[in-house]
Amino acid sequence: MFAIVGIVIVFGAIIGGYLMEHGKLMVLVQPAELVIIFGAAVGTVLIANPLPVVVQMLKGVIGAFGSSKFSKAFYLENLKMLSEVFNYAR
Repeated sequence: MFAIVGIVIVFGAIIGGYLMEHGKLMVLVQPAELVIIFGAAVGTVLIANPLPVVVQMLKGVIGAFGSSKFSKAFYLENLKMLSEVFNYAR
C-alpha cells in the first residue's frame, strides 16, 4: 500500500512541479525515451547480478505491492507482551 502511495506522490510532484513552471505536459510523454531508459536499467540489473539475486528482487517487488503478513492482532499481542516484560523489569 505504501509503495503505491509513494509512486503516486512521486508522479504528482513531478507533474505538479512541471506545471508550476508553466511547462507543456505533453513534452514529458516520450515513449521512445522511456523504452531506452527502462531497457538500459533492466539490462544493467541483469548484467550486474546473478540469476538468484534477480529472482529475489522480483519477489521483493511483488511483495511490496502485496498485503502484509502481519495483522493488527499480531501487533497488539506483541505490544501487550512488551508491556508485561517492561512492567516486570520495572
